[in-house]
Amino acid sequence: MEFKLFGTRFSISFGFFAVVAWYVLYGYSGGGLAVLTAVALHECGHLLMMWLAGVKIPAVEFCPFGIRLERQTLLPVAKETAVYLGGVLANAVCLCCWVPWYGWDAFSQAHLGLLLFNLLPVGRLDGGQLLRLALFRLDPVTAQQIQWLVGFLGLAPLFAAGFWMLWRGNVSLLLTVVYLAATMGR
Repeated sequence: MEFKLFGTRFSISFGFFAVVAWYVLYGYSGGGLAVLTAVALHECGHLLMMWLAGVKIPAVEFCPFGIRLERQTLLPVAKETAVYLGGVLANAVCLCCWVPWYGWDAFSQAHLGLLLFNLLPVGRLDGGQLLRLALFRLDPVTAQQIQWLVGFLGLAPLFAAGFWMLWRGNVSLLLTVVYLAATMGR
């Protein structure tokens, strides 16, 4: 599905709709809406940081695990870091504002889970991109080898946890880890 709004082309993939349907239908204890809200606010954090950095965005693609932005502006490392931190900072702000008033409910758990998940130093996740930025001064081959090793070490225990959850009847984590592993080299 594609449409244009304010000069920006938006496209929404089938995978995005599949993940949304998965969370709405199978969200933990009715927390699907909380997860979707946390994801939307996370992505708004990235967009806000991009806007503050003066980035023009000609195209936005909604993918299974977030959004992919086409942009024409290359940013210095510090601003690029701020853009990648924008999502987790949005989740952290929501946690800090929500928990004192409402406690640890599905909304706060969704924000904490998304914050921690996105900080994983794997592939296209925010943590993976932050690791890539941290290694930018190294030669590309060495940087890629370090990224792969760190990603592997981060995903190995999650694979084990995914199989344990599968044994208990929940396939969500295993599918997520397989997806992350498949996107590590990209």
